[in-house]
Amino acid sequence: LEDLSRKDVSYVNRQRGSGTRVLLDYLISQKCLQSSEIQGYQREEYTHLGVAAAIAGGRADAGMGVLSAARALNMDFIPLHNEQFDLVVPMEYFDGELVTPVINIIRTSEVLKKVEALGGYDTSGTGEVISVITKSTES
Repeated sequence: LEDLSRKDVSYVNRQRGSGTRVLLDYLISQKCLQSSEIQGYQREEYTHLGVAAAIAGGRADAGMGVLSAARALNMDFIPLHNEQFDLVVPMEYFDGELVTPVINIIRTSEVLKKVEALGGYDTSGTGEVISVITKSTES
């Protein structure tokens, strides 16, 4: 991460508000770095593939994204951080006709194999209910 502040490294960022941008800002603050020290910090792309394309096209040397985007453009990838993503669904919809098929599909071995083949994804907990939160009736 510290290499991003080198003068010979040009960076391409994700757009403000994206999870990747929030994570980068958090990580550079943890390392006591300044975004103003990163050449290209203000240059933004709206997708992981956009970041990878900017690097592949020579408009930047580095960017933060997912392994699948780097693989799609046959680029090097250095793992920096792992994230877990959760799907939050209100209980009244969980067993409904719209959500149930989605849950059933993402739990199939066919879908899990395709996601794993993209690279960089751990599907071991996919489709698992990790918490049920009910509304409190007390004020």
